[in-house]
Amino acid sequence: MDATQLERAVRTAEKACALVIAQPKDTLARQRLFDALSSVVDPDFVVDDPEFDHLTDLYIEARVWADIVRTRIAGLQKNKRQDPSVLAIQFPAHDLLPILSNLGREFARLQGAARLD
Repeated sequence: MDATQLERAVRTAEKACALVIAQPKDTLARQRLFDALSSVVDPDFVVDDPEFDHLTDLYIEARVWADIVRTRIAGLQKNKRQDPSVLAIQFPAHDLLPILSNLGREFARLQGAARLD
């Protein structure tokens, strides 16, 4: 992926993640997050540019947490009861959100620096 695509995917996932943290019982919000994280869990979720190589650990961490969140959402889709387990989505989403935010800031910073060159 190029940096612009990756930044857009991160920003979309970041917004969806924040929404689920605020409204964990909202089925539509969880579905949006599930869909938004599909690009984050993709093995191509990297920028093929040496300038972005320092983000390798963040890519990996984002993929792991995104997979955990997607797994929890999938489990909730099968569990039709509206019980307190629906709130369990908040915990991994809380861990994922700062990673997405860090990636978004780094993409913006690096792309901003590239535009100035």
